[in-house]
Amino acid sequence: MLAAAIALLWACSLGSAKGQSTSSGLPEDTPAEYTSLKRFPQNLGGNFVAMFSKKNIVPLLVGGASTGVISIWDDDIHEQFSVQDDSSTFGKVGSTMGSLYVLGPVVGGLLIVGHRSENDRFHSFSYALAQGLVLDQGLTQGLKFATNRTRPDESDNHSFPSGHASTSFMFATVVQRYYGWKAGILGYGVASFISIARVRDNKHWASDVTAGATLGYLVGSSVSRRTGISILGTKFSIMPTVDPANRRVGVLITPN
Repeated sequence: MLAAAIALLWACSLGSAKGQSTSSGLPEDTPAEYTSLKRFPQNLGGNFVAMFSKKNIVPLLVGGASTGVISIWDDDIHEQFSVQDDSSTFGKVGSTMGSLYVLGPVVGGLLIVGHRSENDRFHSFSYALAQGLVLDQGLTQGLKFATNRTRPDESDNHSFPSGHASTSFMFATVVQRYYGWKAGILGYGVASFISIARVRDNKHWASDVTAGATLGYLVGSSVSRRTGISILGTKFSIMPTVDPANRRVGVLITPN
């Protein structure tokens, strides 16, 4: 099951890499134009293709290998770590924090505020986060139905990978890419708490959350790289200026 899921992603990467655009092929628009709501579906498709870039090969292989190794001890970890009889407070808190019912409105609110913001970094961050959430959910749900793995509590067959883990690690990765490692450490700490809580709450196997964390990292890295490039890659004109009246010289920098 695990090998089939990884093989599926790898096959998609081989097929999509041929049509992948490079950073120089991105639209040379201003950040607000490139990250407009009208272009959301178009950019979502581009970010899906960006998932299969060469930069994601190493994280995919490391995450896939880690998931495979941890799956060997799934039963042992489950017996020692999970709460069998009832949901724990730890598990309930983590499950609530990482649920789509909580993160969805948060990301939606950030997208609305970011759309009106004049801060390019925050504007791009909120857009990347929204793109990441939609892409992450699509891939996660697709893998859940493809693998059909039973949860530890046998409530359904949608255990692999953990949606809570993938969404929270996607969120943390986008935060880290836009605001640095200090913010990233906090984000990854919260994502780890949510992931552990899902195992503790008897909702996931340890390998489920490992796979979810890997997927979330890949999605977060991809959307941040591609959405952020539209800001970093904006071309500028640099022209010397002279102000004879005030006896000043300077440089005028304007976006093309």
